[in-house]
Amino acid sequence: MTQKLADVLALTEVGRSGDDRITYRAVMDPVFTIGPKVHGGSLQMVVAHAARQALTDLSPQGASDDDAEAAKIPVAISSDYLAAPDAAAIDLEVLLRKRGRTVTVMTVDAVQGGRTMVSSSVTCARPDAGAPHHTAPTVLDGTPDEPPASGIALDDSPIAEVNHLGPALDFVLDPETFPIARGETGEPVVRGWVRPKGGEPDTNFAVLVCDISPPVVMNLALFGWAPTVQLTTYIRRHPAPGWLRFAATSTEVGPGMFEEDHLVVDSTGTIVAQSRQLALIPQRS
Repeated sequence: MTQKLADVLALTEVGRSGDDRITYRAVMDPVFTIGPKVHGGSLQMVVAHAARQALTDLSPQGASDDDAEAAKIPVAISSDYLAAPDAAAIDLEVLLRKRGRTVTVMTVDAVQGGRTMVSSSVTCARPDAGAPHHTAPTVLDGTPDEPPASGIALDDSPIAEVNHLGPALDFVLDPETFPIARGETGEPVVRGWVRPKGGEPDTNFAVLVCDISPPVVMNLALFGWAPTVQLTTYIRRHPAPGWLRFAATSTEVGPGMFEEDHLVVDSTGTIVAQSRQLALIPQRS
């Protein structure tokens, strides 16, 4: 995996209180920004990683060897974005709310300059494995497992000026669902492919991918910063090696807000992650 991803996930313990509170410090590299501010999905990835680390660091003596505990990962991360963090050091204040054999719940506050920027609830449990009982058709059906030659690479896209994630990942947009790249408009649906540079996707990376799409309202010629109000991400499985495919969609784009759903499948076509966020319509269009 690229050093950029490894570095942003490097946590330093800077405080502990009792057996249920721990604080880590991470450094958000400017690579993980959209415009001047930290990319919401990248920060949620770091939040989820801090919760998983706390699961181990706050374990009672000897419990870290328990098979059920070791198998848990963050499966649901619900984040309220109170302010937009800068690319700098940020503290992750973790509070263990409930430890259970099946489910463990924590809260994680991302604090910068003494101010809580993002407040999250993280649920840890064993991810799914094996065949599903039911799978419905999705917007990704028929999408090839690797990007075609006609795909729009991040560096060649209209979002390259503000999306700085290129050094950390390979990112290709489906030209059929990004008509704004050719000066046209279309439905608020964006598909694409993404993978970490120099490595294979894992559950940490899947969290980031659940906020990877440019705002789908761009296809409606609504441009500018679309601030995330709330983002909830579900991690369903460990992804298989290869490209992750995503689809971002919206059912209703209102006059002031819109929802954006991400569906993420791995190279086998299996659903590995899903998200829904509430965002504000860009201030300028």
